[in-house]
Amino acid sequence: MKLVKFLMKLKNEVITVELKNGTVVNGTVIGVDIRMNTHLKNVKMTILKRQAVNLDHLTVRGNNIRYVILPNSLPVDTLLVDEPLRTNKTKTGK
Repeated sequence: MKLVKFLMKLKNEVITVELKNGTVVNGTVIGVDIRMNTHLKNVKMTILKRQAVNLDHLTVRGNNIRYVILPNSLPVDTLLVDEPLRTNKTKTGK
């Protein structure tokens, strides 16, 4: 399973993201897109050597993410299971 597919399943989970520049972002996942851009709400952002800032919403660009810290209560083993591919088969009237 690709990392981005796993992160897409984390909707409504509280995560911590460390960026490549050392900034730490903590918030609730609204969604993750295919480029790993992570959309968060109720965010607390701490920039190095500065006071934390609270934000309603924040989007973190995927290529700026160093790592993601998941909550201990997250059922990782069930989230890592790949779902079978869905195919849309339509019948033609012929």
